[in-house]
Parts: sequence; C-alpha cells; structure tokens
Amino acid sequence: MNNLMNSLPADYEAMLRGEGGENDERWLHSAYLIGRRALDENYSVLDIVRLHRDALIGLDADPKAEAATGYPSLRRASAFLAECLAPFEMALRGVRDSNAELAIVNAELQEANTRLKAETAGRERVEETLRQAQKLQAVGRLAGGVAHHFNNLLTVILGNLDIVQRRDLGPELRDKRLAAATEAAERGARVTRQLLTFSGRQHLKPDRFEPDTRLPDLSALIAGSLGAEVSVEFEFPQGLWPVKVDAAELELALFNLCFNARDAMTGGGRLRVAAVNREIRDERLGIDGSYLAIEVSDTGEGIAPELLSKVFDPFFTTKPVGVGTGLGLSQVHGFAHQAGGAVDIESQMGRGTTVRLYLPALGDAEAGAEEPGRRESLGTVLIVEDDVDVAEVAATILANSGYEVRLVHRAQGALDLLRRGEKVDILFSDIVMPDGMNGLDLAAQVTLEHPDMPVLLATGYSDALSDAEGQGFQIIGKPYRSNELCNRISAMLLAA
Repeated sequence: MNNLMNSLPADYEAMLRGEGGENDERWLHSAYLIGRRALDENYSVLDIVRLHRDALIGLDADPKAEAATGYPSLRRASAFLAECLAPFEMALRGVRDSNAELAIVNAELQEANTRLKAETAGRERVEETLRQAQKLQAVGRLAGGVAHHFNNLLTVILGNLDIVQRRDLGPELRDKRLAAATEAAERGARVTRQLLTFSGRQHLKPDRFEPDTRLPDLSALIAGSLGAEVSVEFEFPQGLWPVKVDAAELELALFNLCFNARDAMTGGGRLRVAAVNREIRDERLGIDGSYLAIEVSDTGEGIAPELLSKVFDPFFTTKPVGVGTGLGLSQVHGFAHQAGGAVDIESQMGRGTTVRLYLPALGDAEAGAEEPGRRESLGTVLIVEDDVDVAEVAATILANSGYEVRLVHRAQGALDLLRRGEKVDILFSDIVMPDGMNGLDLAAQVTLEHPDMPVLLATGYSDALSDAEGQGFQIIGKPYRSNELCNRISAMLLAA
C-alpha cells in the first residue's frame, strides 16, 4: 500500500481503538466513513482486509482473556470490518445492477439490429423490384417509341411503293413518290443512328476537328435553319483547342441542341452558341482535364425541375404529340460519352435552358488519319451476306457500278471459293453471320491466307465492332447508300 495515503492505516487503527461497541451506531458510522474514504482512494477489498489485520496486530489483545470473556474485542472488530466494507458492497451491487441494465439494453439493441437487418433486406428487395420495374418500363417506352416511328415510316414507304406500281402513274408523280419513300427510309436510318449513338453502339469515325475553321462554317448553316423569329449569337474565339470526334455526329448534336432550343422559344427569342477552352475537374460528370466546351443557351420556357433528369432518355419529349422524335438529346448524350466527354444541362422555368457539351481536347502531336482519295475503279468483289435481300441489293449496287460480283451466304462458302483459286480483289462481308464463323473470323482467316486482299466489313450493330477496329479492319455501317459503298470499295482497291 505504499502508493496509497499513509494517514489511512493510522486513522483506521485509531477508529478501531475508539470507544464504542458492535451496537454503537456512531462508532459503526465512523467505520463506514473509513470505508467510503478507502473506496474513494482506490483501495481494494483485499487492501482493507490487510489493513484490518495490521490494526488487530497493533491492538495486542490477550487471546486467553478474550476467550474467557467470549471474544468481545473480536466481535467488535468484525462489526467494524463489516461496516467498513459496506461501501464496497454497495458499489459492487451498483455494478451488478448496471451490468443487468446493460444486458437488457444490449438485448434490446440486438433485437433492434435484427429488425433493422430484416427491414434493410426487405427494403433492398423492394428497391431491386422497383429497379427491375423501371428497367422494364424504360424498355417498354423505348420499344413503343421505336415501333411508333418505324410503323409511320413503313406506312410512308409501303404506301408510296404501292402507288408507284400503278400503271397509269406518270413519270413525274412516280419520281415524286419514289423520292418520298427514299426520304422516309433515310429518316428511319437517322432514327436508328441516333439510338445507336445513345447506346454507345454507333460506329463513329473520329478525326481531328479544328473548331477555329469548322465552327464558323457550321454557324452559317445553323442560322439559316432556325427561322427569322430566332436571333442567333455565335461566340467562337480564335485559339480553340482541337478535338478528335466524328464530325458528322458533332454537327448532328449541335443541330439537335439548336432545334430543341428553337422549339422551346414558341414566340421567338435569343439563341446563343459559344465555345471556350476549359480546364475542368467535375466528379459528378466524371471528367478531368482539358476540354472544348460548347454551350447552347436559349431564352425559352425552361424545363420543370422534376423533368430535368429525364430529358436525355430516348423518346422522352416535352413537345406536343407529333412534334419531334424525342431522340435529339439522347443522341447528344450518347455522342458526348462515346467521344470521351460529357454533357450537362441547366434550366429555370421562364428563363431558359443551357446545355454544355464537353469534348476532350486533342494534343498537338495527335492528328487524324486522312482518308484515301476516292476514284472509281473496277474489280471483283466477293460479297458474304446471309440475308438474301440485303445480299441482292449489295450485288445489284456493285454490279451496276461496273464491279464483277461473287456472292455467297456463308463464311465457309467464301473460304471454299477463295481456296479454289477464283479471282477476287476485295472481300465485302457482314459481321454477324450464322454457323459458328462470323464476318470477323472470316476476315482474320482471309487475311492470314491472302495478306494483300483488302477486307470491308458491314454491320448495323455488333459487339464484335470494337474487335474489328482493334484488328485494323475497315467498317461500313448499315444502312449504306449506293455511292457510299462504291466509293469505299473503290478507295480500298486503289490503296491495295
């Protein structure tokens, strides 16, 4: 007990020696106070017992005299010790009570935790069910929008083709109807292209885009397309950073933004199109670095806050029924992300809307590859296409343009033809093919057996598209026009 107060042992012995007996309340209270003091000074029960033993030794009691009188001093000392230990007993009882209360609280917390886990699991199941329902709803809305637009387009195409078949129709009306059918088909191709851009599956042809020269030229087309009720301001300072994008997709994105802005200003208004170099780091948009920022602002009606998060969804539109496809902003969103950038939108009701398109800036050392010159050239084209109607159209286009055509409907048939030694100058194959070997597999095998033979692959959609690009194969997207196909074939034959 060297670390304890030195006065307590002496006080203890003095109290024990003091007057009073085992039934003396005042004397016993002094023992209780000694116990309280010992407890406060961090004595243990064992320390008190040792202290009591030492005090008894100090009393020098005569054991024979004690025995003769019935040990009154020992009974007195025992009562003193019991009273001294009373504070320790009370403290221990408090600890036991606290432990009991803690046990009850702990049991309640465990029960609450079990309920919380069950509620969390239930909530997660509900949320997952809700997400699935939302996905199905989105797919249903997408499918419904596609069906609606293509049914309208097919009605125009089939109706005009039926009219053309009338024998009493004059040449001028026949040409007019054929032109209408062609325009409807091209509109369908644009819808498909916008959907693929939104989904990130559109085959882009990125090249170096110089904003200093290209944007001013594009501004003239935009201004001439919006009508007299809309005043247009363009802010394209010199020194804008070049970007690597598909120029046609960028132009389409800007036209979509400007047309949306025009439609939002029903009584006319002011449209501002600006571009600026920006160093930006935005975790919400997921961009960090140097970007060309193109901003399109209008003074239209604005978009309600509850609708703002939906504007990039395909076929979602705030326009009246029959006005627009609801694909404009979805194309912008898909193009921006496929180009490695982002798109952001701000709007206030009654004050207008601003859309910002961020495209990653191109380093000075990077340059887009120039396309080879396109001059007419004859040659033998091996067409591999499993769809009989598509194969017939391709064969007719190339044959009418002066190419000799070999046509097969399976990849293995193409390999057999080449292995027989038949003359072929270029392979033109669809990517998606049946029977285990797709167009990419065929192209790889043909390149292995005929290293000098150029290969052109066609696709409307395919997961093998990125693999084809990675292996250096050239690709043409479906649907393709006659002159586009012939020009690609001619350029590849000239470059071979």
